[in-house]
Amino acid sequence: MLEYLPGIRWRSTLTQEPTWGNTRSMTLKLRHLIVLLFALVLGAAAMYVEMNPWLRMLVAALLLVPIIYGADGLGIPKLMNVLPDPAVRHRQFGVLRSQVMQLLDLVRRLNWLHVDLERRVRNEDDVKTEISQAEERLDEILAEIRSVAGQPSPETVGPEIVVAEEKEEFSHSQSVQERP
Repeated sequence: MLEYLPGIRWRSTLTQEPTWGNTRSMTLKLRHLIVLLFALVLGAAAMYVEMNPWLRMLVAALLLVPIIYGADGLGIPKLMNVLPDPAVRHRQFGVLRSQVMQLLDLVRRLNWLHVDLERRVRNEDDVKTEISQAEERLDEILAEIRSVAGQPSPETVGPEIVVAEEKEEFSHSQSVQERP
């Protein structure tokens, strides 16, 4: 009696000749590998040999077809385009991250307020008032960062969504368009 071997199909019950089940896919993968390697070697040779630059570009462009064919047949694009599952990837310190993101947004806002102040694009008193409010908020955010630093976030079921606590009234492009 014949033993069961994984990956082997029996061709006929009379002859009991084994055939490998994955022969076709192995042949296709081998074909794609050979085409890819051959095209890459030809491309390297074309770059090494001195020839007219236009001819070199034409050869390289024509070799893109077999390179793409070989890479696609081997599944390289599928491997390169795999994104991690957002449910699996969770941040250990999500609350701290959101506080730091708010801090960075506020620092950017302060930077643009100082630029507006230097350029005298907006009313100086309004800009100074906004700067003082932003600096107060900066101190608050730093205190919040100190309080949540080192504390892991509670487990989240879905991907982390960061919502800003305060929305800025003016963007830099709007403040530049305003004239006193």
